[in-house]
Amino acid sequence: MKILHLGKYYHPYTGGIETVTKDICEGMVSKGHEVTVLCSNDKNKSEERNINGVNVIYSSRLLVLLSQPINLFLALTLYKIVKNFDVVHVHSPNPFAELISLFIPKNIKVVTTHHADVERQKIFLKFYKHLYNAFLKRCDKIYVATENHIKYSKFLPAFKDKCEVIPFTIDESRFNKNPKVEAHIKELREKHGNYALFVGRLVSYKGLDYLVEAAKTTNGKILIVGGGPDQEKLEQKVFDSRIENVEFLGKVLDEDYFSALYHASNFMVLPSTTHAENFGVVQLEAMYCRKPMITTRIDSGVPLVGKHNETSFIIPPKDSEGLSRTMNILFENQELVRQMGLNAMKRFFKLYTKNIFNKSHDESYRALLEDTSENEDFKIAA
Repeated sequence: MKILHLGKYYHPYTGGIETVTKDICEGMVSKGHEVTVLCSNDKNKSEERNINGVNVIYSSRLLVLLSQPINLFLALTLYKIVKNFDVVHVHSPNPFAELISLFIPKNIKVVTTHHADVERQKIFLKFYKHLYNAFLKRCDKIYVATENHIKYSKFLPAFKDKCEVIPFTIDESRFNKNPKVEAHIKELREKHGNYALFVGRLVSYKGLDYLVEAAKTTNGKILIVGGGPDQEKLEQKVFDSRIENVEFLGKVLDEDYFSALYHASNFMVLPSTTHAENFGVVQLEAMYCRKPMITTRIDSGVPLVGKHNETSFIIPPKDSEGLSRTMNILFENQELVRQMGLNAMKRFFKLYTKNIFNKSHDESYRALLEDTSENEDFKIAA
């Protein structure tokens, strides 16, 4: 099978959508398919590379408008090569790719992974909604990571029959223990004792203001990994409030140390406050490392990744007191941490492994092409 992915960018450009795209592409290569990615470059230059078996065409970017790369050469390249593919897989939201996908020949299957609704550009949304509805109508299949992605979307409920849930995954190998990881685990436990771990960008919707406030009455340490625009403000709040059990580690680039931070922790905390937190892949990283989680009940896929009272405590957002109480429950009950962590790991291997992720996409693609073949046979017989 020949599969073409359309994305804004691709590896080594880093971002949530780009990571998922890479996971799917390399997974399909492992299944024996020919996979090509057509995307924008992050500079005014076109180039082509092979990355782990994936042929990547980076088209020269002309400009960026409302976070959207505008690239006429990409459109021309698409129409030139699209006839060579069985399936075109678009990663949304991506208005330019969605627009040019409307002109793909009808005999070629078009699918999309709906990562999130467009939210921030309110004026643009008035026009974009018509384009996106037309694009979804053209799609043969719409992939989402959880049922809540359908439930809380402004667009997807009308296309529910086309939707298929395929949860995201992670690269498990990044979190396997080795001698270096074991050494870091020992050092972290000696230095910090019991600690809760937050991993992510330091931005407002992550709920870090509430986590820092909760730390005042929490009986354990909190390590915050990541960078972002709110870092200075949060560090100042910790300093002004004389909070001694919160430490900012910044971005952690050492893969072994990053893995060890999960393994050495008691539990992971993700106190997000809005549906801008769409899934929370860090939950999968914690589950694989056998760690329970504290997350929030927001209108997104976040609450469906784990299971309340089994792998996770899912609490109301923006509740510092409730967050502190819940963290203390885990800090003070190591047997509960052990049991919930075991449940989390079992849930990961039941739902979120790379093998399951790859198998689900492979079977879905094949089913689409089989439907086409059966329809053609029916027309011939008729």
